[in-house]
Parts: sequence; structure tokens; C-alpha cells
Amino acid sequence: MDNRDANIDLLFRNGLKDYEVLPPVEVWNNIYPVVRKKQRPVLLLRSAALVAVLLSISFLIYRWGHEVSTSSENPFIAVRDQSNKSRDNASTAGMDKAVPVRSVQKGNNQTSLLPDESDSGALSGYSDPESMNLNPLAETGNLQSDYNLIKPEELTAIRDFKPLANISITPDFKGLEGISYEDTKAKIDRWSIMAMASPTYYLSSVTGSDGMARQINSSEQSQLSYSGGLAFAYKINKRLSIQSGLYYSSMGQEVDGINSFAGFRPYDYTKGDHNFEVITSNGVIYTNNTDVFLLDRSGNRVLTRYTNDVFDPDKAHLSFINSSLHQNFSYLEMPVILRYKFIDKLIDFNLIGGLSYNLLVNNSVTTIMDGNRYKVGTTGLNQFMISSSLGMGLEYSLSNKFSLNFEPTFRYYLNPFGEAYGLKAHPFSFGVFSGLSYKF
Repeated sequence: MDNRDANIDLLFRNGLKDYEVLPPVEVWNNIYPVVRKKQRPVLLLRSAALVAVLLSISFLIYRWGHEVSTSSENPFIAVRDQSNKSRDNASTAGMDKAVPVRSVQKGNNQTSLLPDESDSGALSGYSDPESMNLNPLAETGNLQSDYNLIKPEELTAIRDFKPLANISITPDFKGLEGISYEDTKAKIDRWSIMAMASPTYYLSSVTGSDGMARQINSSEQSQLSYSGGLAFAYKINKRLSIQSGLYYSSMGQEVDGINSFAGFRPYDYTKGDHNFEVITSNGVIYTNNTDVFLLDRSGNRVLTRYTNDVFDPDKAHLSFINSSLHQNFSYLEMPVILRYKFIDKLIDFNLIGGLSYNLLVNNSVTTIMDGNRYKVGTTGLNQFMISSSLGMGLEYSLSNKFSLNFEPTFRYYLNPFGEAYGLKAHPFSFGVFSGLSYKF
């Protein structure tokens, strides 16, 4: 026994040699975030290096172009200045020994280059050109005379020289007769005003976790809507322009499977602001007409206290109106759109894209009976909407001022029109705008 106690570590080692125990599964989930190596932002570093290289190359190109432009600026003036300096130095050095000259008048040009005849000393050697020394520096004796003597034929060439300042240049306007004033004015027309209108087809895709989304997608039908208004555009350059304006957009849809009955006012004993709520893709409909009773026989889209086990419209002998509801809402739209002209021909092609800010101005829910509309309530809509648009513009010039525009446009709303219980709606629309534009 004592021998075993003395080797207790050996006993445990031999006994636990082949024993294995697996850790719980959740242990690795706690260890992994600690031992995971932090990844270096490779993409960020590469982007920073690329930006640094581009900035360096741009700076070197700018410096090189600046030096080239500075060195090549006014080369003739620089040469003239150097020649004038050399002439001034020579004339200043020989001011004391200058040869008298006389003025020779030829036309309007006066040149004082020939020796004066009144000075006998100056003309004494004129008959012999070889003995005539016109270099005054040679008589000083202090400097080495390395200047050439001026010969008579050189004097004749200098005498007959005409300065370039007296040469008149008549501009030739040949070929410019065909350019009219209207053509030059059209090039500076940067502003334009457009009147546009479009039929619009509105759609909405609803997603959810239960069968409510499928029921809503199958029961709602978009109605043909319209949009129109005035737009102003400013041409930044020949290709790019920016556009804004004010549009009125009317949209709507029909919700099937919702039965509406008239004559419910005598049975309304509640004190709430509305008796029924209807779930749609655009938002929840809240009734404000106490005489209307709503019932969804095919689903559970209608939320009310008056369920089937509490109130039966058939037993109460209510008048049936219709089996569908119509949602109608309108927005004032203020777009900010960029237009890029990538084809400039007889028919111009433009790429159009931008954002639009929409303000709710009309909201109603109605039902129809015998061609007459009866108001049921309103929809819980967002008062402010933001939409993005992308389209293609075709422009045909009728004259220098007027042109026809045709612009198919796809529009996607960044936020939904309203909130629905447990549903996510993604509204979008497609329209074809057409109209007339005037440039000024």
C-alpha cells in the first residue's frame, strides 16, 4: 500500500492514459473570437497606395507642364532683349567715338544710318571703303578690335530696311460669310423649360414570413396612374445638364376580396376613431365612415372588433356595395436629375438619373357602387418619400428652340409608402414621359 502511495503520479498517468473526453460544442464558439487573427485591411491599404501613386504622378505632370510652358513663353521677345542688350552695350562703349550720321528719308520711314556730309573728318575716307574705319572701339587702344568693319553694301541694306511695325495686315474673313447671328446665339442657350406628362404603372413586391404576404400579392392590382408637370434644365457643358422642376404624381391600386356593406351606422356603439383596419402593401387602411362595414371572407386582412361571431352583416340586412377597395394617393414631386448626352445627332440620346423628393398631398380610400364612389377612409402613408430614377431620353429637334422629348423612366422608392404588420414592401413604378421643351 505504501508502495502505491509513493508512485501515485505514475498510477494516475497509467490509469488515464487512454481516457478521452470531448469538450462541449459551445466551448469552441467562445474560443474562436479570441484566437482569430485580425485580418489586415488589404483592400484599404491597396486603395491608399493607388491614391498616393496617382497624386504623385499628377503632381509631376503638373510641374513638368508648368516648366515647359514657362520656358517656351515669348521666345522671340527673349531673343530680341538679348540682341538689344548687346547693341546697347556696344553703343554705350563707343559713345565718345561715334561717327556722325545723317538721316535718310524714304517714305514715312526715317533711318539715321549714313555718315553726315557736313563732317569732313568723317567723310575723308569715304571714297576708299577699305580705309574707312567705322569701329570707334578700335581707336581707344584699350580693347582688342575684334569687330568687323561695316561695308557700304551693308549700309545700303540697313538703309532700305523697313520696320515690321509699319507693315499693315488685313484680316481675311473668307469662309465666315455663312455663319449667321442665329447660329452663334444658339451655342449659348443654356436654359430650357419642359412640359412633360406620363402614364405610370405602379407595382409593389411584398415579403413576409407567413401567408399574409402571398395573399396580399395575389389580391392587389395596380391601377393606371399618371404624372406630369414642368421642369427646368441648365446645360453645364455640351454633354451634361442638370434638371429640376415640379411634378404631380397620382398613384393607386385596387384591393380585391374586401366586401363592403352600407347601413352599419345604427349598429356602431364604439367610441373609437375607426372601426376597421385593412392590411395592404401600401400601408394600413383606417376607416372613417361609420356607415360602412368591411368583411374579408377569404383571409384575415381586416382587423375589427366586429368579427363573425359578434356581428353578421347578412342577418343585419346590410346593403352590399362592392367586393373591392380602391386606394388613391398623390404626391408633389421635386426631382434633381442629371442628364448626359452620349449621342448628339438628329435624334439625341440622353442617359437620365437622379433622386426625387415627394410630398403627400392627397390620400383617400373609396369603394364603387353603380359608378359612384363612396369614401371609406384613408391609408397610413408616409408624408415624405424619396425615390430614385433611371431612364433613357430621346430628343428630336424641331428647330433651334423647340424639341420633342420621349423618356422611358424606371423609378424605385427608397422607403415604403406605409408600414404594414410584419410585412416589407418594395414599391417601384415605370412610366413613359413625353412632352415639348423650349431653349433660351
